[in-house]
Amino acid sequence: MMGSKAFENPLIPNVRMRAMFRALVETRLLSERASKTRNAIHLIPKGQEAAWVGPLIDLKPDDLTSLSRANWLATHIRAVGVRPTANAATSRELRSAFTDFNAEKSTRLTIAPFDRLLCSVGMAIALKSISPQSVVTAYAAAGDLTPSEWKHFLEVAAEGDLPLIVVATPNPKPVDISTVVKRMGLNTIPVVPVDAADAVALYRVAQETLLRARADGGVAIIECIDCGSDPIEILGAQLIGKKICTERWVAAVAPAFRAALPAK
Repeated sequence: MMGSKAFENPLIPNVRMRAMFRALVETRLLSERASKTRNAIHLIPKGQEAAWVGPLIDLKPDDLTSLSRANWLATHIRAVGVRPTANAATSRELRSAFTDFNAEKSTRLTIAPFDRLLCSVGMAIALKSISPQSVVTAYAAAGDLTPSEWKHFLEVAAEGDLPLIVVATPNPKPVDISTVVKRMGLNTIPVVPVDAADAVALYRVAQETLLRARADGGVAIIECIDCGSDPIEILGAQLIGKKICTERWVAAVAPAFRAALPAK
C-alpha cells in the first residue's frame, strides 16, 4: 500500500525508488543465502549493495558490464529494474539466479583487476563501433589497483571519448583516485565521490554519467566512499519520509522475498 500525497521527484520516479529498495533488500538476502558457500568473492559485501544497485538498475539491454565479483547478482539487479512493479520476484527468476551462482562459484577469477579494466577499454572501443550510445560499466575496488596502475589505466581510457563508466567500490586501503587524476592533469575525466550507502545519490550520479557516456562524453569514475551507513535503512527512511510508501510496505519487502526463495 502506497502513501497518499507522495512526493514525486521529477528526476527519479517513485516506481524506480521502490524498485531500488527491493533491489537492495533482494541483493542482501541473496548474498546472505549464497554466503553459506566458501566463495565470498562472488558475493556483494553487506553495506555495499547501493554501489551496485544505483549504477546497474537502469542499464539498457545492450549495455555491458565488466565486474570484479558477483556477476549473477548484477544480472538479478538489472532484472529488478525491468520487473513489473506490482509483481514480486518469481520462482523462475530466483531459480535462474541461483543457477547462475552455482555456475559462477565453480570458476576462479584469473584476470587481475588492472588487466580486467584494460579489457573494459577494449570492450568500450568495440561497443562504440557496433552499438552507438551503449555503455560499458566496469567495477573495481579502489584499492585493487596501485596508484601507478590507476594512472596507466586512465591514460589508456582517456583516449577516444569511450563510453566507459568505472565504479570504484569501497576498500579497506583505498587509493585516492581523485588525486591521481589531478596529478595527471586529466580534466576530461570526472571523478565523482558518492556515499556508498546512498542509493539515490548513486542512482542520480549514474544517470548523469550514463547520459554523458552515451553522448560521447568519455570515461567517468564514480568513487564510492564508505561512510559506515546501511543503504537499506537510508532508502527505507527516505521512502517513508516522502510518503512514497508506508512503513508496512517497507517492512514487508524482506519477508515476502524470503518466502519466495527456493528451498535450500
